[in-house]
Formats: sequence, C-alpha cells, structure tokens
Amino acid sequence: MLRRFALVLRVLVSTAGKDAFARAMPLYMGLGVVGAVVFGGNGMHPAQLTGLAGQSLPFRLALWAAWLLVGTPAARALLRAPATFFLRALPVPRLQLLAAHALLLAVAELPWALLWAFGAGPLAGGAACAAALAAHGMLVARPRGGRELAALSLLAVAILLGAPAPLLLACAAPALALGLRGAVVRAPELPPGRELPLLPRAAPARGGALLALSLAYLAALLRGHRAVLLRGAALTLLGALAAAAWARSSEPLEDASLAGASLVALAPFALCAGAGCSGPVLREERRIAWLLDACGASAPLRAVAAAAAVAAPLVALGLAHGAAVAALTRAAPLAALRLLGGAGLAGLLLSGVALGCVRWSVRQDGRDSSRVLLSVLAAVVAATVAAWMLDEIALAAWAPAAALLAGPAGARWLAPRRARGAMAGERRAG
Repeated sequence: MLRRFALVLRVLVSTAGKDAFARAMPLYMGLGVVGAVVFGGNGMHPAQLTGLAGQSLPFRLALWAAWLLVGTPAARALLRAPATFFLRALPVPRLQLLAAHALLLAVAELPWALLWAFGAGPLAGGAACAAALAAHGMLVARPRGGRELAALSLLAVAILLGAPAPLLLACAAPALALGLRGAVVRAPELPPGRELPLLPRAAPARGGALLALSLAYLAALLRGHRAVLLRGAALTLLGALAAAAWARSSEPLEDASLAGASLVALAPFALCAGAGCSGPVLREERRIAWLLDACGASAPLRAVAAAAAVAAPLVALGLAHGAAVAALTRAAPLAALRLLGGAGLAGLLLSGVALGCVRWSVRQDGRDSSRVLLSVLAAVVAATVAAWMLDEIALAAWAPAAALLAGPAGARWLAPRRARGAMAGERRAG
C-alpha cells in the first residue's frame, strides 16, 4: 500500500507538481523578500500580524482573500492537471489519490501555515492550513449540492467570525473532505473558461500602429492569462497589507517614511507580477513576428508596444496598492496622493525592469525558467534594498534601469544572439 501511494505521489509531483511550482515560485520569492524585510531584525513579529487579523474584521477578510486569490492558480494546477487524469481510471483507492493531492496542496499552503504557526501557535497554523486547503478545494471544485454548499458556508462563517483554532479546524474538516473529493473527481468534467471579446472589431481610426499593437498584446494577455493578472492583484494586496501592518505596528510615520514603506512592500510583488505579465507578451511578440516583419514594424515600435502592454496592468496594480495603503493607514489627503503617485510611478518603472529581465532570460534553450528566477530575484533584492535605503528617491534610481532595459536599445541587446544577428542582417540589407 505504501509503495503504491509513493508511486501515485511521484506521478503527481512529476506532472502537476512542475506546473504548480512554476506558478507558485514568483509568489514565494516575493513573500520571502517581503517577509525578510518586514519580520527580520527589529521589524514586526508574526504575532502582531495575526493579532491584527484577529481583532480587525476588514483586515482579516483582506488577508484571507489575498491568500486564497494568490494560491488558487497553484491549487488549480495541482488538482486539475490534464496529465494526471489517467490516475482516476487506474485501480488506485480513492483515499490514496485524495491523500496524495492533499499532501501536495499542503506544501503549496506552507507559507500561510508558517505565518499562523509562528504568530499564534502550531494549532493555529494547522487550522489555518486546513481552512486554506478546504477553501482552495472548494474554489477548484465549484461546489454543487446542499452538502458542499453547507460545508462551504460553515467554513466561511468560521473565518468571518475569527473562530478559535480548534473550532476553525472542526469547521474546515467537512469542507476539506467534500471540496478535495469534488475537485479531484470532477476535474476532467470542468469546462474551460470562455474567452471574452476585448478589442473592437474595427481598429481605432487614429490610434496608430503603436496603440494597435499594444492593445493586441493586452488582448492576448487578458484572454489567455487572466490568472497571471489575478495573481498580480493578490500580490499587490498582500504588499499593501504588509505595508499597512508595518506602519500600524511602528511609531507614527511621517509621510516620506510611509511612502518609503509602501515602495518597499510594493517592489518585490510588482516585479514578480511584471515578470508574470512579460512572459505572455514576449511569447505573443515571437508568435506574430512574421506578421510584424511583413507589415514593416520597426524594432523600436515593437519594443515600446511590448513595454506599454506590460506597464498598463502594473500601473493599475500600483495605483491600487497606493490606494489600499492609504485606506488601511487612514492617511491624510495629501499623503494619500503621495502614496498613489509613488506607487503608480513605481509600477511603471518596475514593469520595465521586469520586462528586461524576462527578455534577457528567454533564449529557448531549456534553461529559461532558471534564468528568469535568478534575474527576477536579483532585481527584487536590488529594488527592495534601494527602496529601503532611499525611500522615494529609489524611483530616481529605478528610472534609468527601466529605460535601459525596456527601451528599444535594451530590447536589441537583451534579445537572444540569433535574434540580434537577424536584426543586424536586416540593417545591413537595408
């Protein structure tokens, strides 16, 4: 029995686990950097964050909502991977199949469990992990019937009321059993989402080639990679919660210090979200390269269009981050405008840095993922340290890096060698 369970677990790790790892790694990178800054040294203790979640209903709901939104792509990859559907037809006991999925999903919930374990004790960590497992299982399974809806309602009420750890664990048990079973059993039956029309049928008359190409990239991003944008929104919310918790646990901060804390919390998450958006945009750029060549689109036009497509969602996320920090800290109107402006500008600049990192990393030689992780991690460390040391002056340090990495010159030099050779040949032919 143990050998059969080990074989099932090995198949899940080698198939669904790889996809889930790729989806969750940017999250863990951002959480690790922000955790080191917020909780390290003389920073706040996890008990302060969990205590604030226990006392404040809006903060508790925002914290739970952010984690559930961030963790859903990894949970979906683990529970709905098409490569694992054949396991349901094999003579494997249902309990073993569910236990293997639950074990891998528990690994994905580990940061959440550790936060509550260090902040409120091991029992609270286990209860939070079980509740997150149950919630993600229900989200993936799409509850059906009275029993599943009742179990989900019981779990939601327990989270809403901030139930003690033993009661939360008891309320999560039915939802975990039913949600995990429903997600695993019904995974092959769940239909894919519909694609919504995002662009008008006729191109804008005066938009120009740059606007049309940027909107085409944005349409591809929004249609095929909504999970990336949702994950970016959740990361932004987590950054806002971290900045607000830091500000409320410290002495009253001046406007400049609050803006600097907002940038420290935003930088790692914005870079991870920007890297997630850059991959689909660059893949679309390569896919339609023949069409751009036939239309005579110049290299600067392509570079600026890709940068605009990545910057648009990052600026929106930055503004949302600034607004959330201002609301959670009850900042004065002028301080709120300062937070909004700094976060929006940070989203614009960090999107260029993230795009440059991904463009340099993608060479289609089988090691792109490793290079993306290393380059984004280096950018996260550098940007966070700059924001920590310089506060809002860090924006001036990020600006030349963004212009260099995302501009036409950066796109030309960061492209793979074969692409650079092709562009050089085109210039000589011209």
